[in-house]
Amino acid sequence: MNRPKHAYSFLRRMALCLSLVTGIGTAHAENWFRQFDRWLEKGMRSGIDSSYQAVPKLMNQVYVGSYVYWQNYRMNMPLFGDNVNTIVPDIQDDDHYMINAHSVQAEADVAIDWKGLTLELPIPIQDKYHLALGLAKNGSVWGFRLRYKDLHQMEGDCNIGNRLINQENNSLQTFLAEGYYVFNHRKFSLAAGLYSDMIQKRSAGSPLVYLNYFQTNYSVNKTFPANSDHFQTHQLSLGAGYAYNFALMGGRLVFHASFVPMFTLYSHMEHQTDLDNGQNTSQWNEFYKAADTGHARFRINNFTRLAANYSFDRYIITFLFNHRYTGYSNDLNLQISHLDMDAQVNFCTRF
Repeated sequence: MNRPKHAYSFLRRMALCLSLVTGIGTAHAENWFRQFDRWLEKGMRSGIDSSYQAVPKLMNQVYVGSYVYWQNYRMNMPLFGDNVNTIVPDIQDDDHYMINAHSVQAEADVAIDWKGLTLELPIPIQDKYHLALGLAKNGSVWGFRLRYKDLHQMEGDCNIGNRLINQENNSLQTFLAEGYYVFNHRKFSLAAGLYSDMIQKRSAGSPLVYLNYFQTNYSVNKTFPANSDHFQTHQLSLGAGYAYNFALMGGRLVFHASFVPMFTLYSHMEHQTDLDNGQNTSQWNEFYKAADTGHARFRINNFTRLAANYSFDRYIITFLFNHRYTGYSNDLNLQISHLDMDAQVNFCTRF
């Protein structure tokens, strides 16, 4: 007869324990959120000279923008072996395979900027891609950026047989991860020049240092002898450059320019083929020698930025142009170059 009372007592204790755990979890989450929010704000305020730059009263932003991207992927692969024309028609000994693929994309963009931490949510308009994501942290001293894009609408040509390359038979995935450090962060703000996260009250410049990892994965079908070929490059680079903000009207109007040469610390390429079951893999060893056995060379790459922004206190108009060149080459003279340019116009509101 006491079982119902015991069961009720047990359930009550479980409910109390659950509410206690939930309360503790909620308190921890709120505490973590406050700490993270203070950390972001500290990243904006730390070590700045208030006579040169300032933190806006409203430190968060939401913006919509219009973006146009142009990407170009080029590859020049020398061929090895004798009588290669017996393998693939129209090829001569000591010839080269040359691919030139490009894509123009247009998109709208919605982004949330929380005290310098920005999440980009692109909406493709022209030349739709499978996926594009961006995350950036802009601080007075340091920051970082992550970007991934999966393109499936590239067009171009191959020199062998004058073959056209279209969206049906090639794709390109790119991944970028980079971090920067501003030496003259007391007077100069990279975030003010590029995104108007900060206010550059007086003109100033600074040397910059960047650490950059860039990866490309290019796939092409029925262009080389194999059914499909995959060329993946990895590069880790260290860059040193300079940036300058030209401020007018007390920082209401700011023009920005920066240039950063990048020096490769590590470079590597992987090549994979998909051959028919009836094809003899060994006969392609010489054909793909430059892609499979070459050793990477030291390269100097670069990126350039130009920007302008005008602030109406709470509302902001920004323009941004990026130019980034990344190249790979090896001791067997295989060369790959990736050129990425984009122009952006954003309409922002602070809150």
